[in-house]
Amino acid sequence: MDTLRWLPTGGVGLRALLEAIQGARRSVRLEMYIYRTGSPGLEIAAALTAVAARGVTVRVQLDALGSRELPDEFWEPLRAAGGEIRRFNPFGSGRYLIRDHRKLCVVDDTLALIAGFNVSPEYNGDGVVSGWRDLGLAIEGPSAQTLAAVFDQQYGQTDLRPRLLARYQKRRERLMPELNPTLRVLPVSPGRQASCLLDALYEDLPQARRIWACSPYFIPPPKLRRMLGRAARRGADVRLILPARSDVPLAQLAARWLYAGLHRHGIKIYEYLPQTLHAKLWLIDDAVYTGSSNLDPRSLHLNYELMIRTTQPAVRAQAEEICEDLITHSQVIPAKGWSASRSWTTKLRERWAFFLIYRLDPWLTHGFSS
Repeated sequence: MDTLRWLPTGGVGLRALLEAIQGARRSVRLEMYIYRTGSPGLEIAAALTAVAARGVTVRVQLDALGSRELPDEFWEPLRAAGGEIRRFNPFGSGRYLIRDHRKLCVVDDTLALIAGFNVSPEYNGDGVVSGWRDLGLAIEGPSAQTLAAVFDQQYGQTDLRPRLLARYQKRRERLMPELNPTLRVLPVSPGRQASCLLDALYEDLPQARRIWACSPYFIPPPKLRRMLGRAARRGADVRLILPARSDVPLAQLAARWLYAGLHRHGIKIYEYLPQTLHAKLWLIDDAVYTGSSNLDPRSLHLNYELMIRTTQPAVRAQAEEICEDLITHSQVIPAKGWSASRSWTTKLRERWAFFLIYRLDPWLTHGFSS
């Protein structure tokens, strides 16, 4: 049976990542969308180099777009110590839309850290006084081997060029075996039909009595919005925890264009106030989802993502506490008066932002979500 432990903030998660690497004896697999220099990136790179120098197998995969600011020379000490570095989907392929958005570290095939945070200074805080609000989950046990296999499969694709029309082609997701009935690994790949993540959500939502969703970028597909609305109308407790401060203002405008319709169904909306909200956490009755995926077109159709679904009671109880703490630091967006409070120019900007992100962004830009 796996032992799961929440990493309730980015600061706690990054320290746990550093300590896990420092304690490695056989292998380290690290997969990140964004890796930047400065603290904690320098400390983590030094730890990777140190364990590689004593014979630990070290493999690092970074997304070429997300980590574009990091010069290749940054990794020379690690390469000299025997470590391997790969960048997913390098520039020049003309297919920059397909990204590796996963955040994963597996140490010795026994400990895995799956997260929403990247290795970058802005994530290194408590999310209240300083740093973005984020979280992760540490998994000790057999499922770490499953996550190691997920990494290895993706690592083997680093030099492959994603297909130009991958969004509209059949998904090639490798469904991972469930090693225990309380934890499911959901590795998402690009494709046109519902992913393993959406399939799991569509299975859980129809009878749910409680749905709490924390998402930094909330631009879900119509089917998911309809399911949330139906749940609220039948009396389910549906709450959305979204950012009041966003690193992507266009995404926030797009999400706010949906508020009036969500309110009409009785969905409660909160906006997190102290810092930028970047956590991905969904509670659907007894099930808890967390990992790298946003509820936006890129995560659901274009990116490689990695999510965990668990029903362990202790994990669920702690997830409830995390959500309640998020709500404590949030303002309620009242249904009454919301539309009236928006000028016609604001509504126009919000509608245009939604159109850009939901319809045009997957084709015209290099991506926004982190």
